[in-house]
Amino acid sequence: MTPTTAEGRGVPQTSAEAPNCRPGHQDLIRDLADIGVDDAALAGGKAYPLAMLMRQGFTVPKGFCITTEAFRLAGDCHVPGGKLPDFLLDLIVATWRRAGIAAAAVRSSATEEDGRTASWAGIFPTTLPVGDEHALIAAVERCFRAVHAPETSIYRSLAANGSRPAMAVLVQELVDADAAGMVFTSNPVSGARDEIVINAVLGLGKALASGRVTGDTFVAGRDGTIKTQSVSAKPFRITRRGELAISPEHWELPALTTQAVAALAKLAVDIEATFGCPQDIEFALADDCISILQARPITGLRRDNDEVKAFVGRERRRLKKRVDAMRRQGRLTATDAVFSNGNVGELLPTPTPMSFGLFREIFAGDGGAIVTGRRALGYKLADDSAVGLYELICGQPYFNLEVDVATFDVGVPLEVDSIIRRVGDDPNRANYPEFGLYQQTFEANQSELRDGNVKESPCDESSRNIVRRFHESMVSAGQSVLDRFAGEIEPRLRKAVAEARQQLDADLSVPELVSVIGRRIDRLKRGSCVQFVIAARLAFFFAEMVRSRLSHHTGDPGLTPRLLQGLEGSRITEQALDLERLASGQITREAFLENHGHLAANELEISLPRLAEDTSVLDCLLNDLATSGRRPGDDFQQQQRRRREAEMELQQRLLHAQLTAEDAAQLLSDLRLAQAFLPLRETVKYYYAAEYAVIRSLLLRLNRALDWQQDDIFYLQPDEIPRCTTAAGKLKQRIARRRREHRLAGRMARQYRLPAVVFSSRLHEIGARHDLPSAQQLAGTPVAPGSAIGVVRLYDCANGAAALKDMHGDEIIVARSANLGLAPFLRMAAGLIVEVGGVLAHAACQARESGIPAIVLPNATLTLRDGMAVRLDGDIGLVELLEASGAA
Repeated sequence: MTPTTAEGRGVPQTSAEAPNCRPGHQDLIRDLADIGVDDAALAGGKAYPLAMLMRQGFTVPKGFCITTEAFRLAGDCHVPGGKLPDFLLDLIVATWRRAGIAAAAVRSSATEEDGRTASWAGIFPTTLPVGDEHALIAAVERCFRAVHAPETSIYRSLAANGSRPAMAVLVQELVDADAAGMVFTSNPVSGARDEIVINAVLGLGKALASGRVTGDTFVAGRDGTIKTQSVSAKPFRITRRGELAISPEHWELPALTTQAVAALAKLAVDIEATFGCPQDIEFALADDCISILQARPITGLRRDNDEVKAFVGRERRRLKKRVDAMRRQGRLTATDAVFSNGNVGELLPTPTPMSFGLFREIFAGDGGAIVTGRRALGYKLADDSAVGLYELICGQPYFNLEVDVATFDVGVPLEVDSIIRRVGDDPNRANYPEFGLYQQTFEANQSELRDGNVKESPCDESSRNIVRRFHESMVSAGQSVLDRFAGEIEPRLRKAVAEARQQLDADLSVPELVSVIGRRIDRLKRGSCVQFVIAARLAFFFAEMVRSRLSHHTGDPGLTPRLLQGLEGSRITEQALDLERLASGQITREAFLENHGHLAANELEISLPRLAEDTSVLDCLLNDLATSGRRPGDDFQQQQRRRREAEMELQQRLLHAQLTAEDAAQLLSDLRLAQAFLPLRETVKYYYAAEYAVIRSLLLRLNRALDWQQDDIFYLQPDEIPRCTTAAGKLKQRIARRRREHRLAGRMARQYRLPAVVFSSRLHEIGARHDLPSAQQLAGTPVAPGSAIGVVRLYDCANGAAALKDMHGDEIIVARSANLGLAPFLRMAAGLIVEVGGVLAHAACQARESGIPAIVLPNATLTLRDGMAVRLDGDIGLVELLEASGAA
């Protein structure tokens, strides 16, 4: 391998004595043997454990550590093209000369890496062999710059460990190994604690760690006795002189002897005992001497999947207690409690605690927007009618069907048990139940319950009159909103946004920030979000009226979606149209962000940056628009044409059905109101999203004022914000626990496919494996446990990160090999399939750490196609090709 050189950089030509450096900087470089037990922060995650092993008498190659203090003083060296300051360059070169190292391995030793929760395997660079001062300086600069590289930032945000990055660099004598590899003191796939797993190759271990080769795998007992071994072809080996071919007759020879396996197993057990937890160990074997190159805690063990199962168990018990408590309070009376993720699962997939807490408090808290808005329309609700409406189950949001039914009370008795029986027969009916499941009307010549059951006892005339009067009041309320929107309601929404944004200019202390955030949340709860509830309820009410009337008068409600497309007046639709105008140069980037900068991929997930904060997202949107060939303006015009065609078809159907003039007028009136309020609902959301963006900015400012890490504030609940001024220490502990739970929730969503509808009588279905039809099964080798259902995303290493842009979390990445560039993206994927690679390769470690299944499947990139729906079972190494792409 040809080492990188530091072009144009001079190095001292004087003696090997250390130059005079700045006073007080004696900790810039430490010999590995001189690193003490209190120097973990100086030495970083890789150098410190090796120094501790060296102190215990284990064989560790000599070397020195350029500490995090040097990193701190390196200045602009951290940025692309940055260089080491001269005083530090001189000191490093002098230390190198004094050490007398002929060839070295230069490894990152960041404070973030090699921890118990995040290994950072394959994220930071290793350079070898390094044989001169120029290559040494270039390798050190490469490590320093890696701290803020894009892929590192992606990984850091997804690992969510809340740490502040700092880099040390380990320079060690390179062992010209006869064989090298990795040892796990616990089986990483099965979780067996009595098994030592060794993955080895001939020569240096770089090809193994990077996933270029599978290597030989030995599974031994803790006494060193080999239980199983798998030998793979080894056509080459890497040495300090470069890559050398191996003659074909030696390809199938094991990389390790039986004696070497036994010695490694014993050594690994001793190292595990030293650190007190299972270890991931990198070794080099030369002349029968085993040198230790790395020792770090194993992350992503099978116990993590067991932790997911324990998480499921806790959630089942918690939900049962929750239902029992609501029954005792009289809030639930039906024979079964039903929770549906309906549209709320789309609004807030795996939300952070702050996002879900805000949503629940604003809309369903005591006196929240749902109650206030619907009462304004005539619904019979108490202040606490919506309390208990939303529930987080295994980190995913659901709504309680019985509580939801109660928020639709217009004065007619509700047959809750009948509704729940229908959902039991067909769980899909709980998705947007206000359409079809909750009847909003009784036609004059049709006797039916409000839940849509025609066969049960007919409604009395009194109930029909109540519903008719309610419909009339909704028409009146709708017309009033439309009359007042442009001149009164929308100006009030704009004013609320302007007032909120004024807070961003104020110089606020921590107590003042806490107070302002509370007031802004309350303002949303009692102001803009009330208007949103009103607009949304009117939109859905009249859309359901159209569907119901079409069904009653023509027997076919299928025309409804076409009648409600291509509607003008939505500020959200304007965003798509303005994006096209921006792409064609009709408007400026500044104008686009002025109008839409407060929006995000999901405005309700308050931890997500808005477009104005991260304009790279806007670049991605523009790129997607260019590459897809889509034309939002043409698409919208086509939708409008289809709507006008549907309106003409409706006229013909009404004539054919021989409706009375009154019936036809009612249907057309309802249609006009539905067409008005569906886009108006999106416009109101546009304004309250702007207030959400202000709350996000204030939360981030509070986070900085408290000197908390990254996005800690988003792991609090809204009612905990006042405690930031009095109990910040206790809150930090809570934040750490919730980060872990949020990560488990993500694994739960990817591995277990929570049911869309949860019944309290069938809680065992939470976390259960669902049988789906598969057309073909492909057997491979498991390297990371768990299961997931997703769609294939082929990864071409030549395109790097571009091949994995716009990931949604349901992708099964399929690649030739698990190269290091994949590692940051595994936390965004549902699973990993590679054609070659070992159980202890960096990417396999990252897959286990990310909680996603992974297998090695020969010819995977030829067998699987982009967009295929597959189920991946990392416990047994199976890929199932699902018959219907929609199954994922």
